[in-house]
Amino acid sequence: MEEFGLTSFFDYVVTGNDVVNHKPSAEGINKILARFTLTPDEALMVGDSVADVRASHEAGVKIASVLWDSYSKEKVLQMNADYVFHDVDEFSHWLRGEFGR
Repeated sequence: MEEFGLTSFFDYVVTGNDVVNHKPSAEGINKILARFTLTPDEALMVGDSVADVRASHEAGVKIASVLWDSYSKEKVLQMNADYVFHDVDEFSHWLRGEFGR
């Protein structure tokens, strides 16, 4: 993230080095919720994998599955994601409508 100048876009980052139990465990999501004093219904997980969906379900957080470059698209589609997006434009329009108010 530093190499590409992206660190300023994030207030807090949790990586695999920051947790004992990696995804599909919800430990990383729970760290973020705790850091910002959020309840699960105040957060949205954005991910593209089976592990992302499982972690979000374990944490009780809604999941937006973004599948335009997912290596496990067919499996993710079977997992009851709260929202599913097949391309960047579709996701972007939804974000603007849902959160651009």
